[in-house]
Amino acid sequence: MIDFNKIYTFMTIVKEKSFSKASATLGLSQPAVTLQIKKLEETLQTTLLVRRKNGIVLTKEGDKFYKLCLKFEGAMFRFKEEAHRIKDEKFKISVATNLLIAHAILPFMLDKICDVINSDLDVKIVDTNNDLVSSLMDKRCDIIMTQERLYNDHLIFKKLFEYEIILVSNKVPNQKITPAKLSEFNFITDRTKAFLKGYFEQFGVNYDDLHTVYTLDGAIATRCAMLNNKSREYVAFLPKFLVKKSIANGTLFPIEIEGVNIIRPVFIAGLKENESILEKVSKISIDL
Repeated sequence: MIDFNKIYTFMTIVKEKSFSKASATLGLSQPAVTLQIKKLEETLQTTLLVRRKNGIVLTKEGDKFYKLCLKFEGAMFRFKEEAHRIKDEKFKISVATNLLIAHAILPFMLDKICDVINSDLDVKIVDTNNDLVSSLMDKRCDIIMTQERLYNDHLIFKKLFEYEIILVSNKVPNQKITPAKLSEFNFITDRTKAFLKGYFEQFGVNYDDLHTVYTLDGAIATRCAMLNNKSREYVAFLPKFLVKKSIANGTLFPIEIEGVNIIRPVFIAGLKENESILEKVSKISIDL
């Protein structure tokens, strides 16, 4: 393997056309310069240059090697230029989250997040909370957004905001019920709403026993199903902000459940090294 210092010494000798002048330019003793060229020639197994009274002369092999060195010098110059720009280059911050947040919450926050962290965003959608944690731990993303406070000693969590989940009907307006009446409805359920099972245990309602006609993969698909299937009445638990317009225009109808007020938080999390980003983003206000 050729030592880059020896290449630089060789190029300096050629440019100065003298061992002594190259020695002064490099700040090395002349014997040290001579030794470097000797080692370089031994490595290449050829003679590169010959000393003359009026300077040095490149051999045929030395001329070829010098032209090769000029290409290398150009590549190194470009490398140094790019390397110096790294610290000034604006990198994207990578955010991993689930489908609901990516499609229905983040669009309200993009400009605000970019402004406070002075960076562009790259949003990645993952399937599970385990995938979110793995993305952070493996440094495939910088921060995550989730509705769960995941317990991991390596992560810093900050609460962003809260949103309400309500029960809506696709056909019948102005209903008021007790939790026990939930068993009388036809549900379209969201597979990601497993936390509802724990919530309704306090009312003696087994969420898994409710009559579920369709089970879908997320709140957005559930809302779409509610709006486009009218053969009978269906109900679904959905984020209030996601159905606000549908309620206003009379295509979906809220159902009041006595004593029920379902609030979900949204958290932002990251590793210790990104704590300053988390702090800035956590102060963003959002009106869903």
